[in-house]
Amino acid sequence: MIKVFLVDDEIATREGIRNSSLWEEGEYTLIGEAPDGEIALPMIYEEKPDIVITDIRMPFMDGLALSRAVKRNMPWIHIVILSGYSDFVYAKQAISLGVEEYLLKPVTADELRSALNKISEKIQEENRIRSNTHALQNRMASGMRFVQDKLLQSIMFSPVSEEEVQKTKTQMQNLGISIDAPCYTVAEITCSLPEGDVEECFRILLQLTDGSGGMILLCTFQEGVRALVMGNSREDVEDRAYTFASAALYTLEQNQAQDTLITIGEMCTDLSGIYESMRSARHIRYLAKKRPDNARMQIIGIQEIDDAPSTLQSLDIQPLYEQLRYVTSEEFPSVFQEYSYSLQGADVKAEGTREYLRMEGLMTAARIVREAGGEAGGVLNSQDYETVISQAPWETVYNALVSLISQALQYRDSTTHAYSNTAVVRAQQYMAHNFTDPNLMLQDAAKAAGMSNSRFSTVFSQETGVSFTSYLTGLRISKAKELLRATDMRSSQICFAVGYNDRHYFSYIFKKNVGMTPSEYRNENKPK
Repeated sequence: MIKVFLVDDEIATREGIRNSSLWEEGEYTLIGEAPDGEIALPMIYEEKPDIVITDIRMPFMDGLALSRAVKRNMPWIHIVILSGYSDFVYAKQAISLGVEEYLLKPVTADELRSALNKISEKIQEENRIRSNTHALQNRMASGMRFVQDKLLQSIMFSPVSEEEVQKTKTQMQNLGISIDAPCYTVAEITCSLPEGDVEECFRILLQLTDGSGGMILLCTFQEGVRALVMGNSREDVEDRAYTFASAALYTLEQNQAQDTLITIGEMCTDLSGIYESMRSARHIRYLAKKRPDNARMQIIGIQEIDDAPSTLQSLDIQPLYEQLRYVTSEEFPSVFQEYSYSLQGADVKAEGTREYLRMEGLMTAARIVREAGGEAGGVLNSQDYETVISQAPWETVYNALVSLISQALQYRDSTTHAYSNTAVVRAQQYMAHNFTDPNLMLQDAAKAAGMSNSRFSTVFSQETGVSFTSYLTGLRISKAKELLRATDMRSSQICFAVGYNDRHYFSYIFKKNVGMTPSEYRNENKPK
């Protein structure tokens, strides 16, 4: 079934299309609507329609701006433009954006059906091409791809000096690719495909980067694909990374991918920090794969790992903690040894160094446990703790520190508390208090949660199991059912009381979710 989303500021137009027989024939389903592009865009990102029908002249964000944003982040979506203006300039701009159909108002049901049928045929053809891996292999045959892959790997797979960064930038420029940006992050994508091939995953995802304006670059690694995401600010990078991750998840699922996991590393402001961003993304993947109960979380960012109880926010960040932040339990002993020796050369037995490392080790072990949701006293072995604070020989103290921190890391890797849903709870509370506001949008709930729109949309749907739009609709319909059962209010009054401005749309949404009209529901639930 083809999913369609409608955007038009004219209620009469939306109502006419909504009541069309198109949706009764079974091939198409209207999954949502909005009065302007600004409201529609986050809803489209959430609902992922196959086709967007949009008016061209709307307040706040017009149809062309909406089409541009949709095509940039979700290039597979097909767009139909509606306009009351026959101006060729609009048609020309629409065509340049990849809009498939341009219809003049007033549009008839037959005209709209014809346009949707044409696009449906294109979608079927695209699906056939997508299933044929040979159709995409020619695109990957270029030697430039191999060089780009190796250059990106060189700055992701190991720390690089400023000299190496400049050399890589020059080499990429020679390929016609710029990697200059104010901010960066790395996303890791792993999945199981029918072909079982990393190259197949790369080919599938490559189509999503076409609309990024060169701001997302891909390379492969042994287990999947890594994306270098660039942006003008931290907020821009976060938004772009989560939007890309959502689009990647959807596209991979369309290609029968299973066990898809996308992890987003920490932000950095220069290319020399890309390695640490990659490490943090890899670390999240390591943690996630050890937690089968969190398999539903298919997109996980560093913020979801870092979100800690408010009581921990005042703790000072310790250098040793930063060193161990993304290491696995297996990596820890060698990293700790290297850190110890780096304090004062090879003289780790010096009194000042020993005392510093003793305190650093204890504080780091305690912080790791606390940020994973536990109590240090209940997790860490008391005998090891006593050994560390005693005057035992340095080798004994050192081994006890290794044991304590290893216990903390193992606890961190086994607990499920690292994924905090505090922000989602805040958003749910905000929505519970404000769902009757007809102007409530995803942006408002995201602000209440302290997240960017794209990150919030992703995290919220994974935590609750439904999209923001579906959750909000559920709140409104639940309240409407309560009012229908317990009061004599008319449906038109209930419509406005639960946050809808259009009584016809309210009736449509109610029937779609409940299976009967508001009046039928009231009659079915009259007190006996």
